[in-house]
Amino acid sequence: MAVDVIVAGLGAHGSAAAYHLAKRGASVLGLERFARGHTLGSSGGLSRIIRLAYYEHPDYVPLLRRAWDLWRELERSSGETLLTQTGGLYAGAPAGELMSGSLASARTHRLAHEVLDAAALRRRFPLFEWPDGWIGLHEEQAGWLAPERAIETHLREAERHGATLRFAEPVERWEPTNDGVRVTTAAGGYDAQRLVIAAGAWLGRLVPLLAPHLWVERNVLFWLEPRAERDAFAKLPVYIVEEPTGFFYGFPYDVAHGLKVAALHHG
Repeated sequence: MAVDVIVAGLGAHGSAAAYHLAKRGASVLGLERFARGHTLGSSGGLSRIIRLAYYEHPDYVPLLRRAWDLWRELERSSGETLLTQTGGLYAGAPAGELMSGSLASARTHRLAHEVLDAAALRRRFPLFEWPDGWIGLHEEQAGWLAPERAIETHLREAERHGATLRFAEPVERWEPTNDGVRVTTAAGGYDAQRLVIAAGAWLGRLVPLLAPHLWVERNVLFWLEPRAERDAFAKLPVYIVEEPTGFFYGFPYDVAHGLKVAALHHG
């Protein structure tokens, strides 16, 4: 079998790559080592934050704006609800990484936002105990994505555009050829002009050069049941706070699953 592009790994990144390539007219073969809809990757669960005022660096903002538009386009074409807009709240010390970076992104790209002092934070968001001297940034264009639904939607739409997807078929090896690349699985060999490797935690197996620089760590999350004021917790924006001990983030209360909070852990 010969195609334009093989995508190795069909999680969040691979499913999106397969969809967009197929939509643009490329012949695509997607290979996934596990079953469809498995929960062994890093994109399981019900929610992931999406935001524009990225504290990491202003250069991300054009990519984030484009990503937001692409999610909305995917919703329209598929009929699925994938992105829930709640607004976003980021709070911490003014000189901290979170607030200085978020403000830099918002101001550089003229994002619609509001800066709140500690008194305003207490008035607007009384469910939290805000320290003196903290500030907050609130932006309307933020919310959360449904990652498992998003992956399945990308897969389904990729197939609708002609992609061939094979599950429980791990890539054993790949090698360059005169015409592109050859990928081998237990089921046989496949030829393509290009190879996209989106193997997540298994990336080191397919790209041994990177293996010494990659390691997998567990990220622990918590789901809590508020003792009171569930309606108020349900109306919260997604939020990130920078404490002296690190970054923490959370989501509005969901009656079916509770209040999700976690420490921000970069791999």
